[in-house]
Amino acid sequence: MSFLDQFLPGERSLLVSLPYRVGLFVSKSDRDGGKESEQAEMLALSNIITAYSQEVFGAETAQHIISETVARKPEWSEWSNDLENVEGECRRAMDVLSDIVDVKEVNGVKRCLMEIGEAVALAFREFDDSASIVDKIKIYIAYMRSRSKAAKLGIVAKEWDQFINISLEEREALQEVAEALDTEYI
Repeated sequence: MSFLDQFLPGERSLLVSLPYRVGLFVSKSDRDGGKESEQAEMLALSNIITAYSQEVFGAETAQHIISETVARKPEWSEWSNDLENVEGECRRAMDVLSDIVDVKEVNGVKRCLMEIGEAVALAFREFDDSASIVDKIKIYIAYMRSRSKAAKLGIVAKEWDQFINISLEEREALQEVAEALDTEYI
């Protein structure tokens, strides 16, 4: 019997589709970069989900979920629809998980989903020196805020080069996912 057998079929589908859908939600949030950006981000999404399925990283529940996400790769194109529902699905999935596993495992799944979304955002740098002065100021302000927030939480902030790999739109999508998961994003 698989760990996931204890969930109703709809709950199970929700849980195993979410890693892919969160990554896609972040990728589709930014229209800059064109086809090149989209291809790089889709490759990153596939690679990170596959890598997570092969690693033991402390969250057994996340491991079970991601392994089935990879096993159901033929369904990924079906999971690409209705991305506007991802935030609600994140909330619902955490509620479903909370009924079955402890807080540590739920937090592991949250962390995994956020890492997948961020890895997709980092896959292609849409922001460059040709950006408008307004966008440059916005990204710098966002960077300073993230450093301040990281300091308050006692964690290491991202370096500038890594920070600017994530566009403002992707950053907003990651923040929306974090809020839906009731977790922090810096």
